[in-house]
Amino acid sequence: MSRAGTTAGTMSGTTAAGASVNRALHAGFVLTMAVYVAAFVSTYASLVATWGRTGTFEYAYLIFPVCAVLVWGRRAWLARVAAEPRPRALLLALGLGGLWLIGAAARINLFQHVAVVAMWPVLIYVFYGRAVARVLAFPMGYVLFAIPFGNFMVEPLQTVTAHLSVFALGFTDVPVFMSGHMIDTPVSAWHVAEACSGIKFFVATTAFGVLYAYLFYQSLHRRLIFIAASMIVPIIANGLRVFFTILIGEYFGLEYATGTDHAIFGWQFFGTVLVLLFLAGWPWHEPPPRPPAAAAADRPVAGRRAIVVTALAMVVILVPAVWFGVASAMAHAADRAAPTLPQTLAGKKADDTGPWDGPGMPLASERPHVSRVYGESQGAIRVDYVRLAPDDAADRVHDDQRWQVLRQGSAALTGDAAPTFRRLELQRRNASQRLEIWSVARIGDRWLNPGPMLRAWQALYMLSGQPGDVAVLRLAQASAAAAEDDAALVDMARAAVEAVERERS
Repeated sequence: MSRAGTTAGTMSGTTAAGASVNRALHAGFVLTMAVYVAAFVSTYASLVATWGRTGTFEYAYLIFPVCAVLVWGRRAWLARVAAEPRPRALLLALGLGGLWLIGAAARINLFQHVAVVAMWPVLIYVFYGRAVARVLAFPMGYVLFAIPFGNFMVEPLQTVTAHLSVFALGFTDVPVFMSGHMIDTPVSAWHVAEACSGIKFFVATTAFGVLYAYLFYQSLHRRLIFIAASMIVPIIANGLRVFFTILIGEYFGLEYATGTDHAIFGWQFFGTVLVLLFLAGWPWHEPPPRPPAAAAADRPVAGRRAIVVTALAMVVILVPAVWFGVASAMAHAADRAAPTLPQTLAGKKADDTGPWDGPGMPLASERPHVSRVYGESQGAIRVDYVRLAPDDAADRVHDDQRWQVLRQGSAALTGDAAPTFRRLELQRRNASQRLEIWSVARIGDRWLNPGPMLRAWQALYMLSGQPGDVAVLRLAQASAAAAEDDAALVDMARAAVEAVERERS
């Protein structure tokens, strides 16, 4: 009696101790995630803002709540597996931290969003191990749908939609001609714009199709078939929507095919297609699996190990935020003022008395901007030195709402370490005015052709604590004058570079 009672008491004590230390592990995970969200709250705010800004990813508001419900639905399985922390998996967390750091320094939102979303499943694996991760495999993977990704498919979807609608119109008596994304019919010229590409419906239907396949099918081939249908059906449906819109315009009038009626018809059509897709998949649904009957042996995590894992995770997740903060402060402290432009440049005197209608430059905020016009009449050359804010794009050297690009190329100056300018010919929209634009970017002490590598250098400078402020040197001249002789632009570009170098040295 005494021995049996002692044994029972020992087992009860072990279970209580195990529950206590596992509660310590749970508390460590919750604390770590709370600190992570607080440290990267600006990135999470950017993520949520992206969901709502374009309308394409509004479904993503549901992803985290859906994943929480899915985890709760797996509680019977979780009760039958033991937690086994994997501290070595913190290398994955460190890699995501590096990805976030590069994205923050180079202002690449996608990198930052991937990092803060993927950190959730990674830290679940770190704290709870392989068995728990296997039970939660789908929720841990499904959370990745919260990443706003897929805008690159807009143009291909526009093309497919245009071809599908024209193909369908071929079965009617409506004459049709297609050029690119333009569809000409007797009543009007229809443009399959970005908003008509169906990207919103495509990504949302794919996300919910994956969830439907997981909930209602158990065999892999049924899941894959339904997911494939969830990707194909919205593309075909969008082509039919454009087809019906054109028919409505042809037979009932444009007022019924555009405006509010057009938007209402689109949402009703897509809603109907989504319901029909889910109803079509229902006859092949399979019963959900039952949780295992036998409970796993209780293997509590030692309290000391839970504390160590929590401490290590805290260090790993905070390193990128601290590094970025310190490097930003150092780079800002080393920042330098914008240079000035001399009264005479390349033998031409500055004439700042009259207005000069230049190409404009879309900026996110007011920054030091030096601008002077050299020469007179049609041969005048405008020189701008524009410091960019973090959200400004260095490759956008003109206002594309007012100007369109006719030709582009490059112009290399001769001499040691002479920069290569990006060369554009612009024409004012709905007008005949044309300009020749030469531009080159400067970051720190380096001249770069505006392009993808500029952001990489900007990140490198910032992360090393160097002044990574980006500026654009831009020259503009009437195209007619530049076509006759571009030697004036070459001389002015060389003189402007030398003037900036003198000021910055």
